[in-house]
Amino acid sequence: MARGDRMPFRIAFALGLAFCALGAAACLGRSPDVHYYALGFEPLPPADRVAPEVAVQIGPVRLPAYLERPELARRRTSGEIELDATHRWLDSFERNFLRAVSLGVGERLASTRVVAHPSKAPFPIDYRVRLHVDDLIVDGVDTLHVRIRWALIGPRDRSSDSGAAPPARLFTFETRRERVGSGAAARVGAYEAVLDELATRIAAIIAEAETGGQAPAAAPEAGPATGA
Repeated sequence: MARGDRMPFRIAFALGLAFCALGAAACLGRSPDVHYYALGFEPLPPADRVAPEVAVQIGPVRLPAYLERPELARRRTSGEIELDATHRWLDSFERNFLRAVSLGVGERLASTRVVAHPSKAPFPIDYRVRLHVDDLIVDGVDTLHVRIRWALIGPRDRSSDSGAAPPARLFTFETRRERVGSGAAARVGAYEAVLDELATRIAAIIAEAETGGQAPAAAPEAGPATGA
C-alpha cells in the first residue's frame, strides 16, 4: 500500500476509535431515571355538613427548608436530612401542598369557590387560611412526623363593604404515622393522606360556622397512628 493510500486509512481508524470512546463514555455516564410526584389527586366525598356558597382562600404557607427543595426528603435518626435526587416533586412542594389542601377543602364543602394562594378570584373571600408547617417528613424508621399550625380568618362581614373579619382562630394539627413505607411512592401516599385529613378538619370548622354551629376554639389533635 502506498503512503498516500495509508493516510485515509489511518484517519478513518482514528475516527472510529474516537466514536467508540464517546459511545462508551455516554453509556457509562448515563444519569438514572428521575421520577416526579404531585399531590392533590385523591378525591374526597362531600362532608355531612357542607357550605356550597362559601369562598375560601388556602394559603400562604410557610415551609421548613427541606420542603423548599425539589427532591423528596428523609430525616435520618442522626438528624441528617437526606435528599433523593431521583425522586422529585413536580413543581414546588408549596404549590402541591396548597393545591391538595384547597381541592380537599372544596370537595368536603361541596364548594367551587375554594382557591389556593395567590389568587385573583372574581368573588370576595369569606375565609382565609394561613398555614405554617413545622414538620412533615419521614424518618429513618419510616415514621411520618406531622406538625402543622394554621390560622382561620373569617368570616368576613357580609353586611358591609368593609369585609372586616373577626380575630384569627389558631389551630394545631399534630400526628405521627408509623410504618408508612420506605419507598418514595409510599411516602407520597402518606403525605396525601395527611393533607386530606387536614383539609377535612379545616372544612369541618368552616361548615360548622356557616351552618350556625359554634366553631371550637381549637381543633382536636390526632394521636399517633399506625399504617401498613
